[in-house]
Amino acid sequence: MANTMLLLTLKVLMVLAFAGWVSLWLLKPTKLWTRKWKGAEESAALTVFGYYGLDFTTFSFPVIALAIIGLIYLNLQSSEPIRSRKARNSITGFSNPVVVKSFVGVLSSVEIVAVSFFILFLAWTFYARISSDFKKLLPVKSLVLNLWQLKYLRVATRFGLLAEACLALLLLPILRGLAVFQLIGIQFETSVRYHIWLGTSMIFFATVHGASTLFVWGISHHIQDEIWRWQRKGRIYLAGELALVTGIVIWITSLPQIRRKKFEFFYYAHHLYIVFLLFFLFHAGDQHFYMVFPGIFLFGLDKLFRIIQSRPETCILSARVHPNRAIEVILPKDPSLMYTPTSTIYMKIPSMSNFQRHPFSITSSSKVEDHTMSIIVKSEGGWTSSLYEMIRTELDSNTDCMSCIPATIEGPYGPASLNFLRWGKRT
Repeated sequence: MANTMLLLTLKVLMVLAFAGWVSLWLLKPTKLWTRKWKGAEESAALTVFGYYGLDFTTFSFPVIALAIIGLIYLNLQSSEPIRSRKARNSITGFSNPVVVKSFVGVLSSVEIVAVSFFILFLAWTFYARISSDFKKLLPVKSLVLNLWQLKYLRVATRFGLLAEACLALLLLPILRGLAVFQLIGIQFETSVRYHIWLGTSMIFFATVHGASTLFVWGISHHIQDEIWRWQRKGRIYLAGELALVTGIVIWITSLPQIRRKKFEFFYYAHHLYIVFLLFFLFHAGDQHFYMVFPGIFLFGLDKLFRIIQSRPETCILSARVHPNRAIEVILPKDPSLMYTPTSTIYMKIPSMSNFQRHPFSITSSSKVEDHTMSIIVKSEGGWTSSLYEMIRTELDSNTDCMSCIPATIEGPYGPASLNFLRWGKRT
């Protein structure tokens, strides 16, 4: 009973944190927000933390609190007894597949509503901002522009805000330990597509923002003066240009044609996100950076936890070769480690690569195997083919037992609970 009340309390806190954060984003483009926010900043300037504390508390803290409370909620929920199908919660029904298309994948009702709401939010933000801009067009001091050029420059500027909104959510879908998407029944393997969609949208909006700004500078014959500007106050244009170029490089190298054939190239290029975020901070300023800080902070914390977890080195106990160039790999595990079906681990073989860590579904049950767990590795890419040849060479040798192949394991990751009773039919 006490555990149920605690879960209910945590759920209410999560709803309040999420509703408050969404409300802030919806109110931010309005005149009411502009008037109230200026007064709040003036009051906060007199405090110890200044407006920095106000920005963090308003824009960053709700999402961080939501992720931490959600982690506690999922851990407590996993210890709850399996409910009957009739007693299932209301979110479960909305998590069932509704749309199955090759282009978008499998979408549930919750996902369709969330995506639709985000698109409407982008439209609302753009409309509210641009309508306000057109009512009070102020000339740019460093540029001599006619009316249509000034309007087009405002449109280009507001596309930058749309890119910022996508960036605020960009890193949330790829969290593993602090996975906020699990709260609505979306696992990491599924939520990655939202990272791809948000990244593509962000690059599109940022490209329109940057290219349109360069176009206005070009037709007004000021491009040579503006493009290299790194002023002390206001927008740093050169930093924005470098951030855009870096983002485009990351996006191009993440295309399936490159990612699948040149995974290491994709992996290394993706770490340019540090350069991208640094130049974004210089370009947008600290107040805008607080809008995207929650995702960056949670991603950094999540990555730190994963590095610490995967540092201990283990070894492959044994392996079996199956037809079609597949191998079953047996790994040791602690008897207290429990995981649900469909859970995955990320395995790295240091002798093959110090950076590549590949996901595999666990094929054994923690309720049956206390000291080991097994995965199936299909030889398809370069890394899996190398592992296949390494293990096959070991098994073909004349030694009685297989020598230790060092490995590091991250995970397992999976649903906090898997209530099969919520479905009337199972296959």
